[in-house]
Amino acid sequence: MKNINRRKFFTGVGSGLITLGVSRHLKGSANIPQTDSKNPAETGEPRIIKYNTIGKTGIKTSDIIFGATSFFSASVAKYAYDLGVKVFDNAENYMGGRAEEMFGQALKGLRDKVSIITKHYGHRTPATPVNKQQLFEKFNASLKRLQTDYVDIAFIHALDDEADVNRFLQNDDLMSGYAQLKKEGKVRFTGFSTHNAKLFLEQALKPEFAEFAQVIMFMYNHMEGKEIEPLITKIHDKGIGTIAMKTLAGGQQGNLKTFMNHETSYPQAALAWVLGNPNIDCAVISMRSFSHVEEYVSASGRALKREDLALLKEYSRQVDTTYCRVTCKKCEPSCPHHVAISDVMRFEMYFENYGHEKTAIENYALLDDARKPKNCANCSGHCNIACPFDIKVQDRLIHADEILHV
Repeated sequence: MKNINRRKFFTGVGSGLITLGVSRHLKGSANIPQTDSKNPAETGEPRIIKYNTIGKTGIKTSDIIFGATSFFSASVAKYAYDLGVKVFDNAENYMGGRAEEMFGQALKGLRDKVSIITKHYGHRTPATPVNKQQLFEKFNASLKRLQTDYVDIAFIHALDDEADVNRFLQNDDLMSGYAQLKKEGKVRFTGFSTHNAKLFLEQALKPEFAEFAQVIMFMYNHMEGKEIEPLITKIHDKGIGTIAMKTLAGGQQGNLKTFMNHETSYPQAALAWVLGNPNIDCAVISMRSFSHVEEYVSASGRALKREDLALLKEYSRQVDTTYCRVTCKKCEPSCPHHVAISDVMRFEMYFENYGHEKTAIENYALLDDARKPKNCANCSGHCNIACPFDIKVQDRLIHADEILHV
């Protein structure tokens, strides 16, 4: 099947949808996948067939990597390794620390064959940054759960607004703490994850963050991508590792009747779109079960096909007025109560679409009470008017507080 130019595909999608016009072609014939795995035909199982290097780190990565936001057993992670996954992403708060423990079990005896990422929030409370000693306590607890004496990449977790620049990236105590962890051999490389890619990709390009921002994990998908692609190119050209997350644009395919038993897998199409950008080193996706592992691994090295693009176009059409673009935030200045609308809507997405109920509740609990939607029922709905996608933001915020509040 002939590869399709994204600009031609998205022309005519409709004014309500983001038009992802990009001049490059995807997966050109010169882009031959590298592989150190057996031919899938020999085993009857899907396998990773494409490997890249994460920035200048030298870390070899499968193009699809294991996300551990929520998964059922250690054997799921081990199965991903068996199918060729090389990098495993975790965080101190995933499943209340249980995810790191399960990684420790799954990857026992394989430490020299895989790379591990883990993430730590840079605060004890929403407004209070950790100090160096607190970072060490948090980090050493993660190493114990992971049953390892080092991690390959350590991220500050979820840097999302301008206050985080001063609170974390300009926190000398925190930065020197990570530098010491590197010196002690407990961390090989550092960086951060962000849902505000535009702001923090720009920060990563600044000279003062060069030693810290060696790898970045950021939101990138077929409905939220065009405006940050020039920055992604600059980041990649500078040798900073690029890991795409939130690749399924809300993951609503399970709620769409026309997507049930569809011949083309939406996750595979969405991953192929992301990985079609040569400046993306790998894409992380949560693999909750054995079937998830097989479905997502099958997207490795996959060229974007016409039927994939048609499916992405249809998905975008159907979720246009229900998918809150995490990177948008255009409604937030209109809120008289200063609700963290984007964060709350994202946590609702985790709960309703991803099936990550506990993670959603835990994230919501970390949010400042003053920024929760406690007064939305008595508001005239400024956010509804400000939303450029006609999402019923006010109703969603009220519902989010109902399901996430404990």
